Amino acid sequence: MIKDLLIDDYGYDGEGVGRVDGKVYFVPYVIKGENVKVKVVKQNKSFCFGRLLQVNEISPKRQEPVCPYFGRCGGCSYQHMSYEDEIGIKTELFKRQLKKIGYLGEIEVVTSQNVYGYRNKIKLFVGEHKVGLKYRASDEICDIDYCPICEDKINNAIKPVKDFVDGNGLYNVIDNIVLRQEGDACLINFILKDKKQINYQGLYLILGQDYGIYQTFQREIKYIFGIKSLNTTEFGLDCSFSPTSFHQVNNQVCEKLYKKVLEEVKGEIINCYSGNGVLSGIIALKNRVVGIEIGEAEHNEAQNLRDKNKLKNLVNIKGDCAKILPNLQGDTLIVDPPRVGLDSKVCSVIKSKKIKKFIYISCNSATLVRDLQRISNFKIKKVYLFDMFPRTGEYECLVVLSK
Repeated sequence: MIKDLLIDDYGYDGEGVGRVDGKVYFVPYVIKGENVKVKVVKQNKSFCFGRLLQVNEISPKRQEPVCPYFGRCGGCSYQHMSYEDEIGIKTELFKRQLKKIGYLGEIEVVTSQNVYGYRNKIKLFVGEHKVGLKYRASDEICDIDYCPICEDKINNAIKPVKDFVDGNGLYNVIDNIVLRQEGDACLINFILKDKKQINYQGLYLILGQDYGIYQTFQREIKYIFGIKSLNTTEFGLDCSFSPTSFHQVNNQVCEKLYKKVLEEVKGEIINCYSGNGVLSGIIALKNRVVGIEIGEAEHNEAQNLRDKNKLKNLVNIKGDCAKILPNLQGDTLIVDPPRVGLDSKVCSVIKSKKIKKFIYISCNSATLVRDLQRISNFKIKKVYLFDMFPRTGEYECLVVLSK
């Protein structure tokens, strides 16, 4: 089914919204005010998803995308417009989310210095004789040779990695490949879906000494060649990242986010979902902090970071926040959960805690708002939008609350 639509709004992920015959249509890669021709690819009773076929009336704001894969690869949402317009849309969408809980105040927006070449991590999917990223809302793979939003070492490795997969006939053996960069070093982790003896020596010789190669099968990770870890300094803290360590993908914006958190924390700190302990460690340079993390690998990394930096103010506890948090006392509580947000039990515990300040870091404004509705006895004091993911539909949120 083909439809002509006038785009009059934007959806959560930056897609355009048009309305016709009583239905709402969501269409990616369009601009408000454009008249477009779309093919309906999925429909429900009240809304449909469309694929852009043609722009009948082009907006003066439309720009030529930097990436040749834009519109096929599902990674980016905004390369067809200016960064200023992108930020305006993200801010407006965040305001709408916050309005659901009655917040009509200011949002401080922190932009990214680099809108391309900033990303320190990429996950490439393998299959169908392709290595690349997935199409939007699809499992089909868009074959790529580079990604403009990624850092140089990652891009320099993509083509050799693709040639390696193809030359060794590994399309049915490898599920995905994760590349992580920090400074001038890059780790590559091949995640296998079928156990097979693979010789990576030729690939390592092509890539050179700035790279490290790992292999993972059924969650068992194995070091193969080259660099073993990514080492860096954050706020004077010596940090070491493995291929599976969590780290924000935009180093420059991450630094701004952590600086803001440091400005807000007071007294003794409890940091839930503390991961590999980087934020906890930074806070521990000045304040006493307890980090809670359920993942064993992440907890062990946090312990290593504490010991390496001799952080006497830091205590790391391995376990479930819902079970551990009730037994802890502190002045400031920080949560930085995954995209799914907080468990309802954790929300109930937070609601009952006698803390002075509550800081919520989130990469999903929808689950953030849902959780703040549950924790209704705290009042929002400050709201920040950190554009951690330029050109994509995502952004990072920071909300500061008090009782």
